[in-house]
Amino acid sequence: MKRIFLPALPAILPLSTYADLPLTIEDIMTDKGKWKLETSLTYLNSENNRAELAAPVYIQTGATSFIPIPTEIQENGSNTDMLVGTLGLRYGLTGNTDIYGSGSYLWHEERKLDGNGKTRNKRMSDVSLGISHTFLKDDKNPALISFLESTVYEKSRNKASSGKSWLIGATTYKAIDPIVLSLTAAYRINGSKTLSDGIRYKSGNYLLLNPNISFAANDRISLTGGIQWLGKQPDRIDGKKESARNTSTYAHFGAGFGFTKTTALNASARFNVSGQSSSELKFGVQHTF
Repeated sequence: MKRIFLPALPAILPLSTYADLPLTIEDIMTDKGKWKLETSLTYLNSENNRAELAAPVYIQTGATSFIPIPTEIQENGSNTDMLVGTLGLRYGLTGNTDIYGSGSYLWHEERKLDGNGKTRNKRMSDVSLGISHTFLKDDKNPALISFLESTVYEKSRNKASSGKSWLIGATTYKAIDPIVLSLTAAYRINGSKTLSDGIRYKSGNYLLLNPNISFAANDRISLTGGIQWLGKQPDRIDGKKESARNTSTYAHFGAGFGFTKTTALNASARFNVSGQSSSELKFGVQHTF
């Protein structure tokens, strides 16, 4: 069987950082006692036109995880560049269960479309811990992997918090050499946070659906593509809506390369089909030791 890389099986990887990095069918979960070091760099460009309510920009740091970047109400809109670096470590507790941790650092620049100024900031965005477990292996039936993740540190609107966000979901996939078909569903729950000025802020929960197909070009290179649907609830300040409920559809494609038996490289792109206007480019590396 060819080595088929799986750049979009989020439940197999630490979700907030490296769910888009390639793995092989023969080694989807981390072997017992083994470690996997994974890192990625994501660039996003987004443009917001004038709107009654300022919807946040979401930058994707993993196949099921996003960092919400609040935006202010604009009369003439803005253009935004964001860069997120992520680093994570995953450990195989058993042949079927992994635990993992990851952290993300954000650089952000927003420019007013009328030319009247810009803002810049950089900060540690979040640190997450999670667990994933294989309930069914790919045999007569498709594989089924579930995952649960929580943020132990996150910063939004200049206020740090812990344990306020949880992610739960599952991935199912079926390998039909040289193709892998997969579907991921995930739901993120965001709790209320008290900001430095005493205001109660709640980022909207979101639901993610992501069907995907991967194809092994040869024993070292694979190609992947799919559709992603994201439904986000409104953000709220002191119980009042700050943005409208938002749905977006994205298309994504990428390529994975098995550099060595223990190191894999990945490059991918994600662009808007409907809803929020944004596009992303990502490069990732994974190493097993």
